[in-house]
Amino acid sequence: MNSRFTGVKTDSGCRQAVSRFILYIMLFFSCSGQTESNGYPLTKQEEAITDSLHLDPPVIQELRKYSQAPVAPFHYSRSKMYANNKVTEPDPIRLPGIIFNETEDNAYELIYKLKDGLKSKGYSIFKVELTGEAGKGEHSVGIVKETDPYRILKQMGTDGINYDITNDSLLTIIKDLDKKYQLELIGASGDYCEFIIHQPPADWNLLAKEVYTVCPDAVEQGAGSLEELAKELRNTRRLYFWWD
Repeated sequence: MNSRFTGVKTDSGCRQAVSRFILYIMLFFSCSGQTESNGYPLTKQEEAITDSLHLDPPVIQELRKYSQAPVAPFHYSRSKMYANNKVTEPDPIRLPGIIFNETEDNAYELIYKLKDGLKSKGYSIFKVELTGEAGKGEHSVGIVKETDPYRILKQMGTDGINYDITNDSLLTIIKDLDKKYQLELIGASGDYCEFIIHQPPADWNLLAKEVYTVCPDAVEQGAGSLEELAKELRNTRRLYFWWD
């Protein structure tokens, strides 16, 4: 009789030990997941931005994995005024999103790392403008709550007005190029836009001529020749328009 009772107690003790072990495992993974999701807590300022613009906090938390640059509500003005070491932006464009500064190399790296994940959440990331001397300064980068590239270009008012290219005509041009080269927007401002080329052309020189026709400055104030522009397009797999 004693042995039977002993056996029952031992069997019950084993079950309790197994249950405790399973509970510990569940708690461990639960805590691990919580630590990961809370590994990049928002600052008070960032919380205020997400609350006021109805943005998803994970957007900034994802950015924090790769950059600690201070963020601000998205704003852009084509006509900046500089005086007494201060910058004034008349009639700025404000979109639901954030903007921050990064070096050019870091800006591209961030865009390539974050663009797909942000798009799945309903956001786009793109370069906005150079904020310092070319090759030395920083670039502003925006993350906005919008995934339609044409809507972003419309909201940013992008055009090549120096060459009589209005915003509407530019969108028509880009839609035509998009059909041929599967473009993905990664840059937008008042006089600039940039795209990843997902469908490489059979003839890069022909693409360079298409770019030059729309934006002569890409050669005359950029690559220097159609041949060099073709090489740049092929090497970077990026197409850009920039009108000075």
